[in-house]
Amino acid sequence: MAQTVARRIGKSLVSNGELLLKPIGFFESEQVEPYQAGRQPDILGLNGKIKLQSGHNYEQALQDLVGCSHIWIIFGFHQNSNWKHLVQTPRSNKKIGVFATRAPYRPNPIGLSLVRLVDIQNLTIEVGENDILNGSPIYDIKPFHPEHDVAADATIEWLETSAHSKNALRFSPLADSQLEYLESNGVSIKAFIVRQLEYDPINDSKKRVESHGHSFTLAYRTWRIDFTFAENTVGVLAVRSGYTSEELDEAGPEYEDTYQDKSLHRKYILEFN
Repeated sequence: MAQTVARRIGKSLVSNGELLLKPIGFFESEQVEPYQAGRQPDILGLNGKIKLQSGHNYEQALQDLVGCSHIWIIFGFHQNSNWKHLVQTPRSNKKIGVFATRAPYRPNPIGLSLVRLVDIQNLTIEVGENDILNGSPIYDIKPFHPEHDVAADATIEWLETSAHSKNALRFSPLADSQLEYLESNGVSIKAFIVRQLEYDPINDSKKRVESHGHSFTLAYRTWRIDFTFAENTVGVLAVRSGYTSEELDEAGPEYEDTYQDKSLHRKYILEFN
């Protein structure tokens, strides 16, 4: 029988090569659902915060981190309970081995993201645009090293040979005004639209898209985005309610306000119809 060897590293336990990770904190963000976060940190993402746990002397561990412009965050994909050998990425026209992607469906659900460090206040670390969901466990923080964390000759062959080309997005004046109205009422979906439509926009096996001949509709919860697609250009025409008039009728038999947003939909329809 093999001898069991166990030793502690910080708060984690290593036994026969297996590592039991315990969070040093958790992530706070308005990005709650997977479709709200980017597939990589990008300019459409939102700022977030790491809330480190108290009582572990992390105050000293944070010393000098404020002088680092960017940090690596090692975190857990807490909404993923299974892994896949092959994954369909948004940019590829074929399935790719998971180890060649950043997809969350991994044997060990661990994520790695490079983010801009904004501020540190006590045990709270504010970071810039990111691809991390609210509630994600944080396992470690490391500084980005400008001398060594760069590979000038880096390549990813499948991106060069099987990736869809990036589409240009054009928003109509109506769509722009509708998205501004929704933003002012707490519904931010422009980033979702861009991420969904900039690559392979009409593939209904990857996203909730319906074809209507020469136009298409993308679904986002209770909202519907109408668009056209031709010659690598997506034209976002308008945003409309996904509810029927019967579903918005408070006295009607079909009324049920699961998302608590039907009052907004009624105001929206009066504003734009």
